[in-house]
Amino acid sequence: MARARSLAGIATGPFSPPVPHVALRPLAIAVHSALLTAALGAGAALAAEAPAKPDEATLSEIKVVGQQDKASTEHTGSYTTKQMATATRMGLSIRETPQSISVVTRQRMDDMGLNSLAEVLVQSTGVTVQENDSERTNFSARGFSIGNYQIDGVAVNSGSNALFDTAIYDRIEIVRGATGLVSGNGDPSATINMLHKRPGKEFAASAGLTLGSWSKVRLEGDISAPLNADGSIRGRVVVAGQNRHSYMDLYQERKLVGAVIVEADLTPATLLTAGIDYQKNTPKGTSWGTTPLFFSDGTPANMPRSFNMAAKWSSWERAFQNSYVYLEHRFANDWKIKAAYGRLNSSSNGKLFYGGSGYPKRDGSGLEVWSGAFPYDEKQDNFDLAANGTFPLFGRQHDLVLGVNGWKRTGTTNETLLPDPLPFATTIPDFRNWTGDVPEPSLTRTGARDVATTKQSGAFIATRINVTDSFKVLAGARVSRWETYNDRYDTKGRFEKRSSAYKTDDVVTPYAGLVLDVSKSTSLYASYTDLFKPQNLKDKNNAFLDPITGSNVEAGVKSEFFDGAVNASFAVYEAKQDNLGEEDRSVPLTFVLPDGSLPYVSTGKGTKSRGYEAEVSGSPLSGWQLFAGYTHSKSKTGKGVVTNTIQPTNMLRVSTTYRLPGELQNLTIGGGLNWQNEIWTMATLPNKSKIRVSQGSYVLANLMARYQISPKLSASLNVNNLFDKTYFRRVGFYNGGYYGEPRNVALNLRYQY
Repeated sequence: MARARSLAGIATGPFSPPVPHVALRPLAIAVHSALLTAALGAGAALAAEAPAKPDEATLSEIKVVGQQDKASTEHTGSYTTKQMATATRMGLSIRETPQSISVVTRQRMDDMGLNSLAEVLVQSTGVTVQENDSERTNFSARGFSIGNYQIDGVAVNSGSNALFDTAIYDRIEIVRGATGLVSGNGDPSATINMLHKRPGKEFAASAGLTLGSWSKVRLEGDISAPLNADGSIRGRVVVAGQNRHSYMDLYQERKLVGAVIVEADLTPATLLTAGIDYQKNTPKGTSWGTTPLFFSDGTPANMPRSFNMAAKWSSWERAFQNSYVYLEHRFANDWKIKAAYGRLNSSSNGKLFYGGSGYPKRDGSGLEVWSGAFPYDEKQDNFDLAANGTFPLFGRQHDLVLGVNGWKRTGTTNETLLPDPLPFATTIPDFRNWTGDVPEPSLTRTGARDVATTKQSGAFIATRINVTDSFKVLAGARVSRWETYNDRYDTKGRFEKRSSAYKTDDVVTPYAGLVLDVSKSTSLYASYTDLFKPQNLKDKNNAFLDPITGSNVEAGVKSEFFDGAVNASFAVYEAKQDNLGEEDRSVPLTFVLPDGSLPYVSTGKGTKSRGYEAEVSGSPLSGWQLFAGYTHSKSKTGKGVVTNTIQPTNMLRVSTTYRLPGELQNLTIGGGLNWQNEIWTMATLPNKSKIRVSQGSYVLANLMARYQISPKLSASLNVNNLFDKTYFRRVGFYNGGYYGEPRNVALNLRYQY
């Protein structure tokens, strides 16, 4: 039964809101100032030793666009890129980087109609996308949750990551395995880096209209233009708006997206970039849980995919604004320094009603209501200062990168009360005839609030030693600090107490890698890094779990073909983790901690994830673009018990397009396949006994076609889940399942000037 009074951020049922991640206040760079001074001093000394390039290499005009822009995929038509910087900051190619990497290019996003980060990742190598309900989506790789996100290489951690619209991005880089060298957190899963579209020196514009299943309407506009005569100042504006209903009853969503970015060549060697992104998602009919798997008599419920016991007004509205400024200067001796600052402001306004408690009876009764209100505001400040270049040693040039970075995240939960008594019944009278028409409650803010603060900062240094022309050694280390605490303020705004305080100082994360070129197109590699990650998870006694520690080892082979037009790789890996947290199933389903979160328990020492991955991406033949990725991964505790069974052991992702030759050259056809094997977990039956629930292996087929009506106008068609496969993306979450989308169709018209 729902309680009559509910505090914001404390669910009346077991589904607690995610702890959204915030936008920040400026973080003091004084942390590790001594280390930074020493590191920059070393870099300057090395730069001074580096021989200057010949005069003819110093041109009167240099287009400085930075390493990230060299990897730009827009207008290339390609499914791969030749350079990326997410893993090491050295601007290495995919082949030169000793880790598993995927890049989802602008062309692939356009071809397959991938309009959100979740849609991108569900078609990416080794990434699992699973929903708890209509607004909460989790990403995992190599058996572990993904917690590291970046925008243009700068850390950003938002509870709305899955909602990020792709209209404003050039590409998404995915580095699987730990990237603790530059990010601090040693997640053995993956790091997701979203890289902005950039303005150009020539005018360009595009507009798009998409019409799709469930009344989907999407409009996009994109203008890039020089802002002065020589194009040394240039800007770009991207906007998108989308309205859609859903295969789920009552659910609908409105989304607004905008981005402005300006670049200025302050000098031929100095680039200033500033921008603002904005996005707001307004859903209605928001679910807050899954679809029941069992009737009250213990038999399978087999509910339809449209099942949704939400009120029409139930909503989890979210908005975020990302403001950033980058300053980059390239020295004549090939050294570069870049400073970056970002502020992410986000808000989450949950006001939810969902009949997710209990087991349905065949007469339509049996379900009870979870209700809650979660007004939440967050600020996150991110900074990054790094220098990289080359230095001479033993007659060869070598690479070096060093810097400091960090973030501060402050989240405020405003205490809010639902009315007493509630204006609606706390049971669902008949789920078979549910309309969602229930009175919407008013909310009262008491003035009290809880403020959660998390800080992380660190300094890093890494080098690539070119031992020979074909053998490279990479080595580096990061020193990190991490702190978190919660402050409570009463209804008059007076400080009451500090709790859940946890702090670590000077944690060293080493990194090492080897790359051996065995031919002009193929390299063997191996890499190692320590893992260290403080956890925000608490046990049933409201105490933080110990930090995750461990190691990550990876080895593989990478090849480039057709002058870099195709990248291929194969890798094997093992990640070891101690103290990894998992949901504590020993407590009752309705048990939540004081902050509304679920209790976790440590899996102890020796949790291992092992597996292998293979991927190929690019253009094997003229007019043919291909992406294919296969992964195998399995996790076990130190006692040999298989864990993370809710994640598939094997996955295959394929996307391809082909532009027909000759008289049919205006037509491009393609499609894709997503396959994964069985996932399973244990659920509780009405009689309290446990039962294994699973989703068997399945394959989803997608089709696309595009016709170039004129040089500037094209029409494309996407069909997803072609054979209308019925399947659960997740099973067992509080004895329910979350259905994947049925077959859906989208038609897009795009005009490109």
